[in-house]
Amino acid sequence: MFIAMNRFRVKAAQADAFEKVWRDRESRLGKMPGFMRFHLLKSGSLGEAVEFVSHTTWLAESDFENWRVSDASRAAHSGTTPVKEMLLGPPEFRGYAMIMDQATGERTDFRSAHMDLLVEKTFAIESSVQQVLREWGEESGLPPIRIGAYEGRILECLLRSAGARRGLEIGTLGGYSASWLLRALPEDGHLTSLELDPRRAERAQAKFNELGLGSKITVIAGDAKGLFEGKLKDINNLDFIFIDADKASYPLYIDLCVPRLRKGGLLLADNAFIWGGMNFLGMDPEKLPPSLQKGYHEYSRPQFEGMSEAWKKLATHPDLKAVILPTGEGLGLAVKI
Repeated sequence: MFIAMNRFRVKAAQADAFEKVWRDRESRLGKMPGFMRFHLLKSGSLGEAVEFVSHTTWLAESDFENWRVSDASRAAHSGTTPVKEMLLGPPEFRGYAMIMDQATGERTDFRSAHMDLLVEKTFAIESSVQQVLREWGEESGLPPIRIGAYEGRILECLLRSAGARRGLEIGTLGGYSASWLLRALPEDGHLTSLELDPRRAERAQAKFNELGLGSKITVIAGDAKGLFEGKLKDINNLDFIFIDADKASYPLYIDLCVPRLRKGGLLLADNAFIWGGMNFLGMDPEKLPPSLQKGYHEYSRPQFEGMSEAWKKLATHPDLKAVILPTGEGLGLAVKI
């Protein structure tokens, strides 16, 4: 493997613009053969300058060289203000062959963005229905917070292994995750999906009806707690429940869901790492650094505290055996005993 590092001294007034260029660059890197991982490091202000270090990992040096001369690379460095005009002097480049990449403890870890992409392309093939739902969600302007095909395939395999027939989802959004859950169910199976936003719920149900899946899924609008205490108060003996909603409320969802599962039923919870925030598990929330992510992928103090409590509940609940699967965003998996 090959690591490419660039060190930049950037005009302090241009630091935010420079950071945006490099954040946008990541989406282009992900499409390049051989790309594995990207980091952007930033120092504090050094007078008139801010120092950045760009760190990319590649399968081979030749993959990095292909990136350097690609149209994608040229596009990443273009903009209203060219990168070179943001700099105080030329960048410093160093390339390294990787000698060791060892996880702590007794674990080895060979995962990378490249490996995840290979797995997804090989195993997580979307159906035509799923392609329609994904594209429809993007065209409808839904926030980009749905699961990926990689996580969807994991969900499908888990549900098939459990012989699932009836289940519930908290957080419909555009129905993409529901499509993977439905894919695991038999012809007479059924999914109930809860969506807080009434308009989204109505549109998702209409889309499923249009795609010929309306008899297998019922999308219900409303707050999960109110629905469990009202319209769904008699629902029980479910084979699975999948949670992908407000992260701060995960402890509440766990309390609501466990009694509704049959023995051997699965409780699944997405975003269990809250975008890296759970690296700080056990730390005083007052001392936490701000989120390293921006936009939709940021975590708040309530989300951190909620997910911390959710981890504790999953780990210690007397009716559950649980673990966090190390997908990119973390997938909580619990079996009711």
